Amino acid sequence: MVSKAQNWKGQFTVFVKNIPAAMHWKGQWALFSYHGEVLDVFISVKRCKDGKRFSFVRFSNILDAHRAIDRLNDFVLLGYRIGVKMSSYGGGRHFWNFKG
Repeated sequence: MVSKAQNWKGQFTVFVKNIPAAMHWKGQWALFSYHGEVLDVFISVKRCKDGKRFSFVRFSNILDAHRAIDRLNDFVLLGYRIGVKMSSYGGGRHFWNFKG
């Protein structure tokens, strides 16, 4: 069974909340690569419901993702306490059929 955080290529996505405004994707890549093999970092332009910035970090295996979560959840980064957890996004697109 494939978890929601795992996409079809066997990559595992971690959700990062409360990112500082000064943080660049390269800085996140460097921070998270200490804990495993990072494949991709995406910082959203949108914000969470509470107005905080968020991003997604993709790892090559589940052990690296869990290691990053264990070590970086509640980590203080440039004065911001970041939250790190497994992504709950399913990864697929949903199409809605609206009847006009």
